[in-house]
Amino acid sequence: MSVIRTLPPEVSSRIAAGEVIERPLSVVKELLDNALDAHASRIVIDIGEGGKSYIRVEDDGDGITAVDLPVAVENFSTSKIRRSEDLANVQTLGFRGEALASIRTVSTLTIASRFREEDIGRQMQWRGNACIKDEPCVRNPGTEIGVRDLFYDFPARRKFLAKDTAERRRIASLVQTFALAFPEVGFTLRDGESEIYAYAPSSLRERVEAILGNEIFPNLKTFDERFGRMSIHGFTSLPAFTRSNRSHQYHFVNRRSVHDRMISHAIRQAYESLIPGDRFPVVVLFLEVPPEEIDINVHPAKAEIRFRRQAEVHRFVSTALREVLRGNTISFQEKVESIYRNIFPSATPLRSDSAAARQSDYDQHVPTGGDTSLLGEENPTWNLHEAPLSLFEEGDASAVMPGGKLYWQLHQSFILIQIRGGLVIVDQHAAHERILFNAAKKNIQGESPAVQSLLFPATLELTAAEFERFEELSGMLPRIGFEAEPFGLRSIIIRGIPSGARNWNDGTLLRDILHERGGHGSGIEEVLKTYACRSAVKAGARLSTSEMEGLTDQLFATDFPFTCPHGRPTMLRVDLADLERRFQRTVSSAEK
Repeated sequence: MSVIRTLPPEVSSRIAAGEVIERPLSVVKELLDNALDAHASRIVIDIGEGGKSYIRVEDDGDGITAVDLPVAVENFSTSKIRRSEDLANVQTLGFRGEALASIRTVSTLTIASRFREEDIGRQMQWRGNACIKDEPCVRNPGTEIGVRDLFYDFPARRKFLAKDTAERRRIASLVQTFALAFPEVGFTLRDGESEIYAYAPSSLRERVEAILGNEIFPNLKTFDERFGRMSIHGFTSLPAFTRSNRSHQYHFVNRRSVHDRMISHAIRQAYESLIPGDRFPVVVLFLEVPPEEIDINVHPAKAEIRFRRQAEVHRFVSTALREVLRGNTISFQEKVESIYRNIFPSATPLRSDSAAARQSDYDQHVPTGGDTSLLGEENPTWNLHEAPLSLFEEGDASAVMPGGKLYWQLHQSFILIQIRGGLVIVDQHAAHERILFNAAKKNIQGESPAVQSLLFPATLELTAAEFERFEELSGMLPRIGFEAEPFGLRSIIIRGIPSGARNWNDGTLLRDILHERGGHGSGIEEVLKTYACRSAVKAGARLSTSEMEGLTDQLFATDFPFTCPHGRPTMLRVDLADLERRFQRTVSSAEK
């Protein structure tokens, strides 16, 4: 007796439909794919009850010929591929030919369309697999698709749909994603009589600003890079502006929105040591790769793809973003206005032309590590590889704050720096961490480390695990500045330590490094973070004025002076105007 049977078409079609159409969102996505593949320049989406009662998508695209309309709703009917080889070169959003068939199976489906080169259109309606209307129609070129009573014959699926508001939010987010990918297309989304979105055709910059809003957009930097046959462009936020989740990260590959863990990891790696581990940048990323280099047929909803050269793409994405963050194209003015706008919303743009006026604005905006030669140039380019930078012009302290002391230490933990516009507070430990981390990273990359020789070499007895780790790191430790070698079965002798390390503590520093096995980032990065954290000056350590000045000078000479390697801020600013408001003072010169 046979127990394996071929399922009848009505059963197999319901199973297939369940894979493609999970909720109202799925319907809207498939219909938008088709509209954009038909070269639409305007798309209107109407929904009711979060898409449960009806969905209508109308476009002004090429339309469907009258003879093709009944074929379009059959399983695996498509105009986008012909042979199996075409799957390796898909250049459209849709390609499987199962969307309309799946929607027809689970709803009442109406399609009215007129092909651009025909004089009259055709309208057809299905309930389930049965056609219940077929007639000619007069309409403009394009297609209108109506979907009613979604899952009318699938009570289990309908029961698990979310509330109307939740389904509406999902659709609204989807439409915004499509609008980002196709800024040249107009999108309108309505729920009943209420218009949710109306985006006119625009440039990418205008569309990103319209969708992300005035709070986010000013904090974004553009990027545009090419590598071989790949290119990448888009917008990304500077480290000072982050979010608590990835909801503001948009990844597009050949204009297809994808959720790709490799791309997410590349973004995370680009921001490593710049933002805390629980914070996420805002990113709108467009990656263009040859179609044959990706496989888009790996997910039922086409939400995931597979790259043939995954490591190469990962490196390209991470490097492109890292270059933006390094500031290689950021001018002094842009750095002040972009990075500090989120932290210090009261900051005003730098507009003055004279060096003296620029210095005044510079003090007002919080020290940003500009060399005095940079301050005197016309819109100078921020160069992150200059010699150590000074906080104020040498010999001009009296002009900045006449007769005043510029540096104080608060609770032996924070450095207070008086500037003309208020006060800057630097976390001495976080600042020193950044300095040591950057120095160690440059040493790893080839620069000769500065070594402080020990007057009396120290011997450390290690555990078996510590000694094994020491051997693993034997190539890295000398490049950081440790002069150490085996001395007996499980002992090592240390003759030198990195110059600037303040907490040697008879070998505790090296033991802490040997215990670091890597965390969220690369092993090397985590080792360097541990070294910097354990070596840095601690809270509670007294610093002289010259030490405080030297620490801040070195901080602003680093690539990323505004955060420690773990992503925590190194400094805060208190505006004088804020203090006056808190003390309920007026700003009149008479009261001052």
